[in-house]
Amino acid sequence: MKKLIPFALSAALLLAGCGDTSKVDELINSSTAQTVTLNKTDEAIAKLAEDTAEDYWANKETSPVPQTTKIDEAELKNGDIDIDLTGLNANMLYAQVYEMTSDPEKYEGKTVRANGTFAYTADPNTGGEYFAVFIADAAACCSQGLEFRREGEFSYPADYPEIGEPIVVTGTFRTYKEGVFTYCELADATMEVENA
Repeated sequence: MKKLIPFALSAALLLAGCGDTSKVDELINSSTAQTVTLNKTDEAIAKLAEDTAEDYWANKETSPVPQTTKIDEAELKNGDIDIDLTGLNANMLYAQVYEMTSDPEKYEGKTVRANGTFAYTADPNTGGEYFAVFIADAAACCSQGLEFRREGEFSYPADYPEIGEPIVVTGTFRTYKEGVFTYCELADATMEVENA
């Protein structure tokens, strides 16, 4: 008897699911499309919009695909700094930091200089302190942080600016593991507070 119950429930579900759809079909068939007529002004505006869209897409298809060029590493040097992010606009800066954190092996050991706002957090479980230069894109919707560890003995908050204050950090890009995760940081970093 227990084996018949699931079978009976399945059969009941199948029968109930196959209902009469004639009323829905009737409704669909009875609805008629109406022709919309525009006055001459609206018709001219619609025609202009269609022509503009057609021109846009026609040019879009024939435009050559932009080629990316590999930046010569010598161009990135600024004295003893391998990668200077301070001169980039907000979008390029965000993209470069994203690239660095996505492909860290490529940047390992490079001296990096970056500007942004100061950020700090502490892990209450381990007591670890984390300092970062916080970088926002032009729309200020997406932020990326580059963690840094200063060279020397410093204590928070005495030797650091207020959270959100503009800073410039220079350090050696490296990765480290904490548990199973790999993190990027600017090691042996120097930090300057920017004049607002």
